[in-house]
Amino acid sequence: MAESQAVIKEEGDSRERYSGLKLANQLQNVGVIAFLILLYVVVGLMNHQFISFSNLSNVIVETSILAVVSYGMTFAIAMGVFDLSVGSTQSLCASVVATMLIGHDMFTSIGAALLAGLVVGIVNGILVSKLRVPAFVATLGTMSVIRGVALLYTNGKSILISNQSFGAINSKNILGIPLPFIIAVIALIILWATFKHTPFGRHIAAVGGNPHAAVASGLKVDRITIMVFALVGVTTAFSGVMLSSQLMNVTGSLGVGLEMNAIAAVVLGGTSMDGGRGNLIGTLIGAFLLSSISNALNILNIPSFYQYLATGLLLIGALSLDSARRNLVKSLLRRSLQ
Repeated sequence: MAESQAVIKEEGDSRERYSGLKLANQLQNVGVIAFLILLYVVVGLMNHQFISFSNLSNVIVETSILAVVSYGMTFAIAMGVFDLSVGSTQSLCASVVATMLIGHDMFTSIGAALLAGLVVGIVNGILVSKLRVPAFVATLGTMSVIRGVALLYTNGKSILISNQSFGAINSKNILGIPLPFIIAVIALIILWATFKHTPFGRHIAAVGGNPHAAVASGLKVDRITIMVFALVGVTTAFSGVMLSSQLMNVTGSLGVGLEMNAIAAVVLGGTSMDGGRGNLIGTLIGAFLLSSISNALNILNIPSFYQYLATGLLLIGALSLDSARRNLVKSLLRRSLQ
């Protein structure tokens, strides 16, 4: 009798912890969506161009480019690490596809860019997993190295892209929906299924939730780490391809500050910096919020440096919410143990 009561109590405590965490996540998601609605109402009243179809299409394209790289960052943060080299990697991969298009077909050029991103990701993964360099230090170092390589690769000059088929990646609409957004949604579906319904995704959550327990249970943490950084490299490369198609003019200085925007999108979307949990749909919403704010500031002719201020404040706010959510979970855990 006592044992059954204990089981019932434990199940009740588990439900309470889950309900508390779920409520905290829902509150953050509702907060982001409410802020988005308020933003579009206020700025739309100030300048009707902000809510025009053409401008919304531009915001969606910007969102798609940021979201794709942020998907990879979601996997990394869910595992308890992050990659500061994504901005430099995007620049390098954009430079690769731009130069390859001069003498090669579009698919070969895109493949070369994706390969470059994959190599960068594997190198980062080896530094972190095999050489035991902290992810912050490793990717901070490769950020500078890759930026230098990108500038050397382009000789510090702009590379114009004249391949119109490549430009259609950005400009083409399907049933009125920009192709970049369709690509971002397809990537979201594939990566969401990977994270939620494959051993790889479960292993990432296990490593992020408790790396010591993951090692003790026999998981190959080094291999998982390399695979996650490789995924970040590939998603970043693909975002570089999309950005190149949008600009049709590439330099080695692209992607500056991308790492902060990607991290902000992930955290705003509800992924915990503690690891163990990822929210890819939330990441897309976070990317949309950041792109909308950037576009609103441009529409209102507000100086660009305020965009950095806005991103920083949003990141601080998101981290504060993440901390509050973690404190709520800890409080529920303490209550369940009493």
